[in-house]
Amino acid sequence: MHTLRNTLGKLAKNLGIDSGVALNKLRKQWSTLVGKPIAVHTYPDSIKNGNLSIVVDTPQWIHHLGFYKNEILEKLKSFGINSIRFRLGRLPENTSESVSPEDAELTEDDLIYIDNTVKDLKDEELKETFRTLIRHGLSKKKK
Repeated sequence: MHTLRNTLGKLAKNLGIDSGVALNKLRKQWSTLVGKPIAVHTYPDSIKNGNLSIVVDTPQWIHHLGFYKNEILEKLKSFGINSIRFRLGRLPENTSESVSPEDAELTEDDLIYIDNTVKDLKDEELKETFRTLIRHGLSKKKK
């Protein structure tokens, strides 16, 4: 005798909607999987042939996420994801699990990244301006 879960799983696969089911489940768990600071700036957009497309709100975050791509991918393997791609775009206004911008505190890695990025600038005023811009990009609030 087949369980309802197995039957529904086979039906979803036969209808070609299994990636949509996985995507919905992934979206609901997104902030838990990647952490709130990352979830504030990203949104799982689509899954096609095991490739997850992730919308990212700023170029700085795309660059930053590149350093964590393998770690993120490892967390997503249970959803049938075997590769991820980051693309710049606008995040949806309302997600199923909304993450408040106040939760997007900068991490120690963020601060190190900012310091390493501006360390070679000689002009202190310019250095602080870039530091502020990068900080804003990393902690940008969703509208």
